[in-house]
Amino acid sequence: MTYKELYIFVEGEDDERFVERILKPILEKKYDYVVIVKYAKEEYEWRNNFIKSIKSIGADYIYVTDINNSPCITGKKNIIKQKCRDIDIDKIIIVIKEIEGWYIAGIGQKIAKKLKIKLTHNVDANEITKEQFNSLIPRQFKDSRTNFMIEILKHYDIKLARKRNKSFDYFIRKFIEGK
Repeated sequence: MTYKELYIFVEGEDDERFVERILKPILEKKYDYVVIVKYAKEEYEWRNNFIKSIKSIGADYIYVTDINNSPCITGKKNIIKQKCRDIDIDKIIIVIKEIEGWYIAGIGQKIAKKLKIKLTHNVDANEITKEQFNSLIPRQFKDSRTNFMIEILKHYDIKLARKRNKSFDYFIRKFIEGK
């Protein structure tokens, strides 16, 4: 059996927390070694050199980024490719709209009620922004957004999240199921 390494590039702490608790345990079933790399404070040249070194040792990588205000997935990928020459377009995952959508996508009504999250039917997990997410934080977590996110992840429903967020489902299909 061949030794397999995976490096997952994430923007910041919220992304790192999500990947660490939800995705890494699943990916560790496919890979011997999974490393999360935060890149938000790093220059594109650093990112590019890191990707080159990963490729040179035959390891795999995934580069996760929010779509933010880009008009489309292809446009966002092309922007990254222009700045990070050695990245493979098919290794870039665009989170729609922001990572907070992936958090909200995995919360069902029962857990929302338990955590006192005002999760109405018109909340679209594909369109959640940081500001909208912050407005959903219940009073008991107002002092700690991080604790709120951790609590969500304790009750996370991957099957529900796949139904409610297209980019999360795409990630699972592509990198976990291999479809």
